[in-house]
Amino acid sequence: MVLSRRAFNASLLLTAATVALRAAPASAARADDPDRAFLGRLTFGPTPEDLDHLAAIGRDAWLDEQFALPARPEAWLARQRDMQVRIEYEADDDGEGHSWPAVNELRPLSYVDAPPDAVLPLIDWETPMPYAERARPADEVLALSLARAVHTPAQLREVMTQFWHDHFNVHSQKDEYCACFFPAYDAMLREHALGNFRALLGQVARAPAMLFYLNNDASRASPANENFARELLELHTLGAGNYLNDRHARWSDVPGATEGLAEGYIDEDVFEVARAFTGWTVGDGRWIAEGVEAPRTGLFHYAEGWHDPYQKRILGREFPPNRAALADGEDVLDMLAAHPGTARFVCGKIARRLLADDPDPALVDRLAAVFLAQQGRADQIARVVRALVDDPAFAAPPGKLRRPFEYLAALYRATGVRVAPQGGDPYWQLSRAGWMQHSFPPPTGHPDRSEDWTSSTVILRMVDFATTAHDDWFGGTRDRLSDHLPDGLADLRALADHWAARLTGGPFEGLEDLLGEWDAAPDDPLPESADERHDLSAALIAFAALTPSVFYR
Repeated sequence: MVLSRRAFNASLLLTAATVALRAAPASAARADDPDRAFLGRLTFGPTPEDLDHLAAIGRDAWLDEQFALPARPEAWLARQRDMQVRIEYEADDDGEGHSWPAVNELRPLSYVDAPPDAVLPLIDWETPMPYAERARPADEVLALSLARAVHTPAQLREVMTQFWHDHFNVHSQKDEYCACFFPAYDAMLREHALGNFRALLGQVARAPAMLFYLNNDASRASPANENFARELLELHTLGAGNYLNDRHARWSDVPGATEGLAEGYIDEDVFEVARAFTGWTVGDGRWIAEGVEAPRTGLFHYAEGWHDPYQKRILGREFPPNRAALADGEDVLDMLAAHPGTARFVCGKIARRLLADDPDPALVDRLAAVFLAQQGRADQIARVVRALVDDPAFAAPPGKLRRPFEYLAALYRATGVRVAPQGGDPYWQLSRAGWMQHSFPPPTGHPDRSEDWTSSTVILRMVDFATTAHDDWFGGTRDRLSDHLPDGLADLRALADHWAARLTGGPFEGLEDLLGEWDAAPDDPLPESADERHDLSAALIAFAALTPSVFYR
């Protein structure tokens, strides 16, 4: 049988018209497969192999395994070492007599595991080069992100790394400085993704990528830059719900402030926090004062001469003047990491990511209690995740719509192909669905409610993923699906059921009607041509992927 692309696309138009309706009710997902729902929430998509392993060892042992896996599992590093990323730009010049030839080539990864100072030549403007060379470090992280989501055995850590990328969002392509330091930022989030929140918060505050993104690298006394301070309070710790400026005009009016820990913050706190972080900058050789330059380390640097040393009042607590180096900022981070408002805000977001758009407030309170009780533990975040998984609420039917990146990753994980993007093609496709991996401009990060991803535009782009993700031009994989078929598939029904089982855990539904569109029958033999088996597999995968059990985590 030769599959008619025209017939295939015509059938897809009929299917696409019903996708939004089919994906809308959470109850339509396979609530009768709790292991699939369990892995759907804690990985980038279950595979039959994952499900067999979970059934063999049980959920507690599976969690223990995931928590124990390192940030850089050897199985993943073996894949990473084989990856290459395309770099392409036209011949040009800088207008000052320096020129460079056109480049279009594949290169091995140079920056994702390089020492911190290795990127400094890329921000040396005395050395002429095209911008694509300066932005290369961020491009390498981008190329790896989809492959890592699909292939790393440390699935739970990777899910939480993506969570923290949204929570502590940095637009990696904001400028060449964010781009250069982004590999270190990505690696740091992964290392601390299941660790201690205060340690993670401290690393974020010191990370050069964050310092450049929110302009704190240049913040010095009189006046301090407020960007980082506001996002630290509003997005990273206490949350917008604890911004009380509309209710209280003076610091002393905020409940708890006169006792030394305000329940929330007002603009005055933002100004004071900004002062506390003056002098937190980057060791990139910059000018600090006459005869003084920052060291060229590629790491955090404290410029004491830039710091505002005078007294401050933050959340009702008095900070005396002329304290030790870094003491103001470190104490602010200590206060915020231990604040009950931070516990509720962060735990609410974790529950929203892993469970439901509107988690029960009582569940969030239970998780916040664990967060606060375990704040001195190195695995504080892992303990919160375990508490969520152990909670009876975690057994609720699937109700969380996969966002575009998660949907594409789940599709590739289910089909078993090797994902190794060499450039931006799959990420351009994702951007058409509103997903800008590592390049979401606002500091809020991508929205994480299903309603933000149910527009007809987004749904139709996800239909595109289902229909084209295995095509060479899409850029996600160059594998042939025909090379991933088991021996012994005799007819079209066996082929359809094979792919449906990998994607949904059940048989292919509506096969007779679908094959009728192609003038074929379920008992027809498989085509002999590998190309035809690939095309037919891609068509069957597309229809299996357009079901609630794949759309929902």
